[in-house]
Amino acid sequence: MTKSDSSDHNVGTGGNLVVTLVVLSSLLLAVAFNLVFLFPEVQGGVFFFNDHVMHLLMINTAADAIRHGQDATDVWQRTMSLGFPLFHYYQHLPHISVALIHVLTLGALPLIDIMRWTTYLLLCLFPLSIYWSLRRFGFGQLTGAMGGLVASLAATNHFELVFGGLDYANYTFRGWGVYTQLWAMALLPPALALGYRVIREGQGYFWATLFLAATLMSHLMYGYMAFITLGAFTFMHLIGLSDPKLLASTMWRQWKRLVALLLLVVVVTSYFLVPFLMDPQYMNAPDGMRSVFRDSLGHSAVLRSLIKGDLFDFQRFPSLTILIFAGLAICIVRWKEERYLVPIAIFLLGLLLYFGRATWGPLIDLLPMSQHLQMHRFLGLVHLGGFFLAATALATLWNWAISRGKIWYVAAVTAFTLLLLLPVYVERKSYLSGNSTVIQETREALAAEDQELSSLFNKMKGLPPGRVYAGDQSDGRYKVGYSKFFALAYGQGLDIIGGTFHRFSLPGDFVPNFSESNWDQYDLFNVRYVIYSGEREFPAFVKPLVELF
Repeated sequence: MTKSDSSDHNVGTGGNLVVTLVVLSSLLLAVAFNLVFLFPEVQGGVFFFNDHVMHLLMINTAADAIRHGQDATDVWQRTMSLGFPLFHYYQHLPHISVALIHVLTLGALPLIDIMRWTTYLLLCLFPLSIYWSLRRFGFGQLTGAMGGLVASLAATNHFELVFGGLDYANYTFRGWGVYTQLWAMALLPPALALGYRVIREGQGYFWATLFLAATLMSHLMYGYMAFITLGAFTFMHLIGLSDPKLLASTMWRQWKRLVALLLLVVVVTSYFLVPFLMDPQYMNAPDGMRSVFRDSLGHSAVLRSLIKGDLFDFQRFPSLTILIFAGLAICIVRWKEERYLVPIAIFLLGLLLYFGRATWGPLIDLLPMSQHLQMHRFLGLVHLGGFFLAATALATLWNWAISRGKIWYVAAVTAFTLLLLLPVYVERKSYLSGNSTVIQETREALAAEDQELSSLFNKMKGLPPGRVYAGDQSDGRYKVGYSKFFALAYGQGLDIIGGTFHRFSLPGDFVPNFSESNWDQYDLFNVRYVIYSGEREFPAFVKPLVELF
């Protein structure tokens, strides 16, 4: 482990007290802000409408497997996309963990509530993950605390840049609902810090393997990003070395440690990786995947968004962006201290990879498994590096003020920090307030139609088996509040066609394109029932069974 930042020390007893107060207050503010304004996420009475639906169904499948003594790591999920063994191809540590909690508590904790609470707690405690990781990278307490202070503040232009980063919109009720990425977001920083120690010192293999394997099995792309980043770390120690023999021996030693770490993680996760790599022919490569997912946006769009503030400060004063560029300059000036190369490596590597195939073209094929990469996900690495850089900039100011030994300097930096970050916190509060409003409106809409919905679904469950068409994801008429009919039907265990949350099954490209007017498609896929809004007209072969709305 590198020597911690000396500027946090040797400041006298009074200075140490100020450091302690700043660290505690910063972390308490960051966590308390999340605890208060994210709390509507755990309030019941609403059902999801984003990818949380898919993850809840997968958790339920895992729980059923555990209760029946089956292998929960490779089970058949029957209701989405005509059925598919999702855990055979999809990261599943979060799902099985939640399912185990549910089963071990004898069902006292409903699956949906455990999922809500884990989402809430992981988001709230993410600042502590950043703090701990920065400390393990060798930074001082103030740098770690400033990292925690900014960890939840990214605001990205998702209209142009799509999801994949570390901001609230990826995880909240009205956001994308990428539940497994949330687990990986919390695990990635400590996984990198622990892996960094292994590379530099050859120590700590157990914990590094554990966290890297957990990151991989929480989100395959984030596990991939972890090892790509650790590979970049092996080059940092070479900067400034002029002796060719020393350079070669250092490179060889660090690469041996990285390869050993990779092999350990592969062994731990081989139960999944081996079948995953052996059976690609049974997984669909979706034709409908947006090109921006595969290829990302290109350097021009990414750099323009970064400079405009749309990567970190969308529709607000670019406080984080300013701190990131300041932190980058500070780290470049201090490049001889290796810990300052860590934020640069993470940020620039993430940025270069986020440019994607749109910039690098066939050069991307030099990356391992490049044909399977969703390049837009590298935005998460950009965000993580940005948080580290912003923390470095703020901590530099605080270290300077505290080292002066006079309260006026501390007061001035406190005022500057508040002036810079208060608008950011206000904007994040506004976003979360909007999220709370969406939750409340959906709760009220579902409560108003609870009797009709219960009657409808009870009727459906009593009918002979058959698939159900309840609209698709693009039709706004099939919804109650913000919850769409097909999502609510999924929650009742019905086998749905039309609306889907994945296209991994071989017929996955067809499912969302089901034609509600084509009898042959109804017959071929055993679609026997339709749930629809009264304002919708269907062909004559669709006969009404009951009218509830």
